[in-house]
Amino acid sequence: MTTTTKTAARLQSALSAAGIRKFETRSCYPENDAPQNLQGRTHYADPETLRYFKARILDARKAADGLLYWIVESVQSRPDNGGATRRAVVFDVFGTVINDRADATGGKWYKTTDKAQNAARAFVESFDAVTHTADTLKARARRDIDQAKRTFAALAGRATK
Repeated sequence: MTTTTKTAARLQSALSAAGIRKFETRSCYPENDAPQNLQGRTHYADPETLRYFKARILDARKAADGLLYWIVESVQSRPDNGGATRRAVVFDVFGTVINDRADATGGKWYKTTDKAQNAARAFVESFDAVTHTADTLKARARRDIDQAKRTFAALAGRATK
């Protein structure tokens, strides 16, 4: 077992312990796959959200061994519509949009689906999903420990910060 394989196995074990599942292909149709994969993580691909924003999911795929998931969406209700209505959105395994934070071109709009797909692929290739996932899991665990300590202290009648 290589170090990379060991790291992947440990990360999978930690995700399972936290009750978080990796992304997987659930349908060959992106408009079905995205809501199924993102359900319980974000409302981004919920039918009501898509309807409100007059959006359609044109492509959807898991990436980075299921640690990332990206979609290409078409949104017709852009107020500054200059003809470009497609964009790539990349989610981490927790349901957080990550390409608008880490990528200098995050939130960029494209005229074609191909260009948006290429942007998603380029972002995924440049992003260290394993380190991001491990760091986020650690931060969540620390936050949960702190909250548990405050809860126990409050139940015991001790003042908490």
